[in-house]
Amino acid sequence: GGSNDYQVNLFNLGAIYDFKNGHQVWTNYGEGFDLPDPAKYYGKPGLSVADNPLTGIKNRQVELGWRYADLDWDAQAALYYIWSDKIINVDSQTLTINVEEQKSRDFGFEGALTRHFQTGWEAGGTLHLTRSEEEAVDGGWIKRDARYASLSKATAFVGWKGDGRSARLQANHAFSLKDDADHEIDGYTTFDLLASQDTGFGTLSAGVQNLLDKQYSTVWGQRATLFYAPTYGPAYLYDYQGRGRTYTLTWSMAY
Repeated sequence: GGSNDYQVNLFNLGAIYDFKNGHQVWTNYGEGFDLPDPAKYYGKPGLSVADNPLTGIKNRQVELGWRYADLDWDAQAALYYIWSDKIINVDSQTLTINVEEQKSRDFGFEGALTRHFQTGWEAGGTLHLTRSEEEAVDGGWIKRDARYASLSKATAFVGWKGDGRSARLQANHAFSLKDDADHEIDGYTTFDLLASQDTGFGTLSAGVQNLLDKQYSTVWGQRATLFYAPTYGPAYLYDYQGRGRTYTLTWSMAY
């Protein structure tokens, strides 16, 4: 038994400047506070809440960005940097978690671009490049374990809108990831096709997800094999596959 409480001051500050010509720039500073999963933190035998209060993790982030918009273009780009003095690691023998005093950081780039054509067509994409690192014993920085590190992602699309109708073909790509211990997460690419029609009595939407019926291991499936195999069985038991070609049909009404 036992109890614990937390009093944390979090500061957030942002500023934006509008050039009055379609361009804007902004900068942000933010702080966050998280608590790890209590069930996994207290999963070890004989561990009491009273003697071992749940350790919180505070992180800080700075961001610098730019955006532009007019009748033909929408564009946005941002750089960010996130850091913390603590990390969470999983004990592979007990599957409980430990909060350790070790510095970590994530930094990256986010961008989005859309081109609008007068014919109703549009094309564009998004890009998120990120890198996760943790402090090494010698004080330098090494890649974060692939079980915890964030993956870079990208999308690209082409679409059309007009007369209450719309259609969109989108590609989704997850980049591969490899850490300094040679643990690897394999990337993959899928395609989605979406269409909608305004019926005058709501909107009818249809879609095909994973259009090409790509067979792939999900990011969590690949991480699960690193967490659980071979201690709790062979890797194939935890290699969760992504959903195959999936058809959807929905109707919605705004009121």
